[in-house]
Amino acid sequence: MKKYAIIIEYAKGSDKNFDGFRPDTKPILKSLKNIANIDGEVVFYNPKRKKELFKYIKSTATIVISRINPGNLKEVDEYFVFLKSLSDVGIDIHTHPDVMINLDFKDILEKLKNSLVGDKGTMFFHTYKEFKKEFPQILEKYRVRVLKTNYGSTGEGVYLINLRDDESIVCTEAVDNIKYFYSNMDEFIKSFKEKFEHDDSNETYFKGKSGFVGCRYLSRINEGEIRALLVNDKIVSIVHKKPQNGEFSATLFSGAKYEYNKPDNPQYKDVVEITNKALKDIKKHLNNQNYPLLWTMDYILDYDKKGKDKLVLSEINCSCVGISTQLELSDEIAKVFLQ
Repeated sequence: MKKYAIIIEYAKGSDKNFDGFRPDTKPILKSLKNIANIDGEVVFYNPKRKKELFKYIKSTATIVISRINPGNLKEVDEYFVFLKSLSDVGIDIHTHPDVMINLDFKDILEKLKNSLVGDKGTMFFHTYKEFKKEFPQILEKYRVRVLKTNYGSTGEGVYLINLRDDESIVCTEAVDNIKYFYSNMDEFIKSFKEKFEHDDSNETYFKGKSGFVGCRYLSRINEGEIRALLVNDKIVSIVHKKPQNGEFSATLFSGAKYEYNKPDNPQYKDVVEITNKALKDIKKHLNNQNYPLLWTMDYILDYDKKGKDKLVLSEINCSCVGISTQLELSDEIAKVFLQ
């Protein structure tokens, strides 16, 4: 059977061009044809008509590339099951949901805390009960921590928590840098209760995934985040994301400035080396699937015991990384299908 690719999009979301498509979708489709000689088309996922879509894809495609930001979907678990079902009938899925569920959630930081790129102080609070019991002691000890909701994007659900000398607490949201003030620990802990979601017994992929990851605050975030952009196991770009002065978030939505570099830039030699070494640890969490088709490993600088620069993993993104500002990388995506 001749290879045929279907790229799945979703009609809603802020990630659309004037024509209703993601800016990088058509370039990827074009590169598949020009580089790998693979024809294809774009379809839109509709939860109410997923059975019809499943039958069409099953009878038409050999390759599916998902280009949906899960944050735009109401039922993400349902969509992951949809992709898994297509994989089960022999269609090549990029990126496979078994990989997204492991790498795209923040609890991967806790799983990798003893690895080369991890931080030993990282914790995962699955329930509010765990959070209420453990977090106050941690904050009392370190005075500042970062809390990240287990699943979120563009800075949403990320909080910087500061315990002041008078025992009051300041909570800063990364997405918009809005500050919230609490007079004491008990008031702050109670305010977080509503942010914890309960597990849905009907969910397949999302069981045990609600909660927050607690991390060290790395003050060198003011120097920016360094992103390694990968296609499968190949680094294709290094992006330096510099926050606005005095701000905590390094996302485009918060006004951060992005600087794009090629992987052979000597300035980022250490980033390339540590990322390549870290792939061995990442592979353990792929459930025997391929590395994501297009994904990122984001780092924040820290100091080691000798005072030298040290890179600490702050996030992995692999569900729908955009390349709208680097459309030439669509050729690198197409090369995967030459193998």
